[in-house]
Amino acid sequence: MTRRGKLIVSVIASLVLLAVMVFFVGFERTLEAARQVGMPAVLSLGTLMGLFVVFQAAAWQALNRTVGHRVRFRTLLAASTVGVAGNMLTPSTYLGGEPGKLLYIGRRTGLPYEELAGTVLLLKYVEALSFLLFVAAGTVLALTGMEDVLLGANLPLGVTMIVVAAVALGAVAALWVSLARQWRPLTVLAGWVARLGVFRHFFTRLRVRLRRVEDQASGVFRRERSMVIPAFVLFLLTLVTIYLKPLLFFWLGWGVVLSPAELGLIFLTCQVLLAVQLTPAGVGTLDGGLFGMLALTGIAITNPQCAAYLLCLRLWDGIIVASGGVLAARVGLGLFSTPPGNAARNPA
Repeated sequence: MTRRGKLIVSVIASLVLLAVMVFFVGFERTLEAARQVGMPAVLSLGTLMGLFVVFQAAAWQALNRTVGHRVRFRTLLAASTVGVAGNMLTPSTYLGGEPGKLLYIGRRTGLPYEELAGTVLLLKYVEALSFLLFVAAGTVLALTGMEDVLLGANLPLGVTMIVVAAVALGAVAALWVSLARQWRPLTVLAGWVARLGVFRHFFTRLRVRLRRVEDQASGVFRRERSMVIPAFVLFLLTLVTIYLKPLLFFWLGWGVVLSPAELGLIFLTCQVLLAVQLTPAGVGTLDGGLFGMLALTGIAITNPQCAAYLLCLRLWDGIIVASGGVLAARVGLGLFSTPPGNAARNPA
């Protein structure tokens, strides 16, 4: 089956799963909750989604200045939209859209693909640093604010969250040291795979390319560490937009005010489930996981309200995916079908 065929099958499966989840909650109850929520709540999700993409593009622009790439902000904004759309349709909401971003910028600016790859890799490293710190902070908020629930009746869940926070902080330290000391984890990984004999020639060539890209990323980090701080702060703001989505939606829709602990728990649940998504945007798996977490912890949100929230999220996810597809098509790219090696070196 072709890559496009697999994507179509995955989308159909996602829609079926979404319909099953709505059926489980109740179609009439879900639709009634969706009608009750009101336009301000729906628009709040779209506004926060837009700010998420804007902050990502601004972080990229901040890093571009350190390597002398002069790319217009609206071009970076369009490339970020393509990247976010790619992440929604691939096996992880954090990885998968980067080739689309590189191809888009390569077509629009003519910058060398390898230079762009180094910048995007550093961008992902900085994003990972901010994300892991935010995950740890959200976990601490949830544990301290819901101690009786997470360290009492649901002790295994609380212990799991403590482990997640510890792993996140350990990964922050490892990633920082890796950048500061010019370690090459991706290069080493490609070398291990090549020695195992799995697509040996491909991973041997990939190892050489990864070494150059990782050296460029860590070189910029070590030379311009102070210039990386604005990008780090902007990525923290992207995470704030994710954190605020349920707060604004349920407050504007039903007057339900979620506590910092409840928001931290919802954030952690959603991000862990989206890290490895079996369907586009985690349709089905995210829904079931969030319903289960609400049932375990007793957060004051009903299942129909939660279903309405997820349906509205899917609406804006669909708008972003459609926008990314249109932007990619305008420069002659299939959103997820063009191999990275075909990146153009000249402006479209």
